[in-house]
Amino acid sequence: MSQKKNNDQFFKWFMIALYVVTGAILIYFFVDGFDYYRLPINQRLRHPDYAILKPGGFQSHGLGIIGSLMMLMLLLYSLRKRTRIFKKWGRMNRWLNVHIYFGIMGPLFVILHSTFKLSGLVAVSFWSMIAVAVSGFIGRFLYVQIPRNIVGVELSMEEANQFNLQLKSQIMRRYALEEEEIASLEELIGVRFKSASLFKTLILFLFTDIFLFFRKGKILKKIRVGFKLPDEKIRQLINLTVQKAKLERRLFFWNQIHRIFHYWHVIHKPFAIIMFLVMFIHVGIAIWLGYTWV
Repeated sequence: MSQKKNNDQFFKWFMIALYVVTGAILIYFFVDGFDYYRLPINQRLRHPDYAILKPGGFQSHGLGIIGSLMMLMLLLYSLRKRTRIFKKWGRMNRWLNVHIYFGIMGPLFVILHSTFKLSGLVAVSFWSMIAVAVSGFIGRFLYVQIPRNIVGVELSMEEANQFNLQLKSQIMRRYALEEEEIASLEELIGVRFKSASLFKTLILFLFTDIFLFFRKGKILKKIRVGFKLPDEKIRQLINLTVQKAKLERRLFFWNQIHRIFHYWHVIHKPFAIIMFLVMFIHVGIAIWLGYTWV
């Protein structure tokens, strides 16, 4: 278990470092070319760096290649999910995190490649790309609302209920609490829910998590009065109770979340197809017209 925890921590910090380094590279190129990017398109020809900063120039063309390769790397997640070849190559949740990284950074490199001037077919690809990125954030949020095991595989209703009972038993055993005390604790934390429409369910999930994040300090003070435990154990108790309450909420809204996730696929996939189709056409035309990088 300790080894798995260490691996998870390493992967977490690796992804953070990857975002920081890539973000720094993007900021550098943006600042470096800012004088050019802010000019109206009819004045850019006279800029001293026009030859390398124009979309077909050495720098911008290179950024476009990097962005396009990153967009292609998005397809690896689908291969991991749908083929047996990559089945044992890491957890699905890690693949998803890498998928999101490419989905965020790829479009940013492409934006620099376009030099912030969009028209025609490129504009279609760009806005499809933005739609894919935005819907990707929503998809990631929905993904974590579906109960999963440690390797990211979706749990059945029965498995999720069993895990919920295990959490309850763990809380009762570790902190010597009765069911009434757990119910009182959940009420104090403020995780309550009732049936709602699809849209209200999505809003409820989003804002409940945000409120919980900002209310943890206040919750700690309230529980400190009723439970004679050290602060560290109270924090652990809060985290376990919140985990249990969130799982119960996900079980309660099981059908609604799966329906929303289905509709999300209906929106996300067409934009992704348009994005890749236009990207391939754009790259093909550029090569046909002789716009090679070097």
